Amino acid sequence: MTDRKSTIRDYRHGEDEAPDLRAHGEVLYLIHELSRLISADFDRAMGAHDLRNAQWWALMHIHQYEGVTQSELAAVMQMGRASAGKVLERIEKHGWIERRADPEDQRVRRIYLTPKSQPIFDAMSEEGRNLFGRLLKGFTDSETAALLGGLRKLKLNAAREAG
Repeated sequence: MTDRKSTIRDYRHGEDEAPDLRAHGEVLYLIHELSRLISADFDRAMGAHDLRNAQWWALMHIHQYEGVTQSELAAVMQMGRASAGKVLERIEKHGWIERRADPEDQRVRRIYLTPKSQPIFDAMSEEGRNLFGRLLKGFTDSETAALLGGLRKLKLNAAREAG
C-alpha cells in the first residue's frame, strides 16, 4: 500500500500543520479573486462607453508610458504583439489614440493619447473612485496605507521573480 493521499480532505488535513502555508495561499487566492471581481465590476461600468477590459487596460498603460511602441506595450501587458495590435486598432477607431512615426526611426510607430481620450479617462476615473469607495468602505487611513504598502511589496517581489 502506498502512502499517497487520496482525497482533498487528506490534502487539506496537512494544512493544519503548516498554517503559514495556508495563510500565504489564501492571500494569493484572495488577490486573484479580488482582481477578477474588480475587473468584472469595472468592465460592466465601462461597457456603457463601449470600452472593454483589454482596451481600458491598454489605455492605462499608454497613459503611464505615452510614446510606447506596440511591441513595448505588448510586453508590458504580457500579450502577443498581434493581440496588442488588435486592441490598439479598436482604441484607434474610437479616436482615443494615434500612432506616429518615431522622429529618429521612421519604421517605428509610437502610441500617443489624443484629446478625444480625455472623456473616457474622466469616466474611468469617476468609476474608479466609485468602485474603490465601495470596496474600501470602513477602512481607516492607516489600514489603507498598510494594505497599499503590503501590496506594493508583494508586486515588487513578484516583478523580481518574473525577471
